[in-house]
Amino acid sequence: MEENGSGAAEPEPKTEPKPGAGQAGSMPASLDAHRSVEGPSFASSLILDLSHSGLHHLGEVLKIPTLKQLHLQRNALCSIPDDFFHWLPNLTWLDLRHNRIRALPSGIGCHRYLKTLLLERNPIKMLPVELGKC
Repeated sequence: MEENGSGAAEPEPKTEPKPGAGQAGSMPASLDAHRSVEGPSFASSLILDLSHSGLHHLGEVLKIPTLKQLHLQRNALCSIPDDFFHWLPNLTWLDLRHNRIRALPSGIGCHRYLKTLLLERNPIKMLPVELGKC
């Protein structure tokens, strides 16, 4: 509150929050999700749905350590970065159905929390030998 010349307090003007500000999982306006994801960083998102986004590749790994579910189905992904699972240590659900993925990174083998991995309609011929070793 500010004082006016008469000593009475005037209320401070209200500022409206920007649309999407502070919402878990909201995407930055500068992110062009239709071509690639270039390393957005979210501190508290639990679920991220990028399905049907026209993604062709994941430029850098999505660095969201608290992420539990990631939906990437029905895109045009051809590969998953080698350190993908390293940057998503709490991931429990990963939906990669209906993409063009030919192989999974070996890092998936030591992921502790991944319980659901959906790979239907990808041209994967072999799973990594590391899968299930840790």
